[in-house]
Amino acid sequence: MLEEHTFTRADLLPERLADYLRNEIVSGRLKPCERLVEQEVASRLAVSRVPLREAFRILAAEGLITIVPHRGAMVSALSDSELIHLFTVRAGLEAMAARAAAQSGARDKCEAMVGAIDAMRRALSRKDIVNYYSQAAIFHDLLLQASGNQVLIKLYGQVKTQFRRYQAAMARIPQLPAQSVREHELIVSAIRKADPDAAFRAAEQHVISVVDQYRLWADGAPSKSKKKTSSGKT
Repeated sequence: MLEEHTFTRADLLPERLADYLRNEIVSGRLKPCERLVEQEVASRLAVSRVPLREAFRILAAEGLITIVPHRGAMVSALSDSELIHLFTVRAGLEAMAARAAAQSGARDKCEAMVGAIDAMRRALSRKDIVNYYSQAAIFHDLLLQASGNQVLIKLYGQVKTQFRRYQAAMARIPQLPAQSVREHELIVSAIRKADPDAAFRAAEQHVISVVDQYRLWADGAPSKSKKKTSSGKT
């Protein structure tokens, strides 16, 4: 449930409310299928219900919450099928970005990506999974920026919040972070070598392997977990 929060400025209030709630959802502090009672949320955030309704509409358009007529809003459920569909799209977008980065010789961006990989490795050594995934998100944002393709960057931006909602499910796969670090290194290596085809394959295979590892984990998980990722039906 939300903690009390005060928004000191009224400008762009719906967008700021949406941003705050978005972070609460992605972080998992607001759980899948958790009801968002308008009056209670407005009271806790010390805002009126009018900008809050607009914030709900913004989040509903992003697929983060579901608004049911006469019943109100709830955090959208997570599902295995959505995870697979989202990551299939992600594989295509990131593979195209890696190819473009290698074609354009975006070697200057590689240093920043290497920095993110090093931070991921340090987080793993501390068993800090939250920071690991934060640094992984930075890496993937840098990869898209390295493409120089503004349309691709915009498309990725429209769905990346949904990708990150599934990090909690991925965090339950013990071998995945270490494997992902090695796969990130292969992507950077191909970009540095200006090898577009290798960069495309490395980025695509990285995302595909995440889905494959998730499927293997789900097949071996208890029967309850096979049906749900996190309070969401398949």
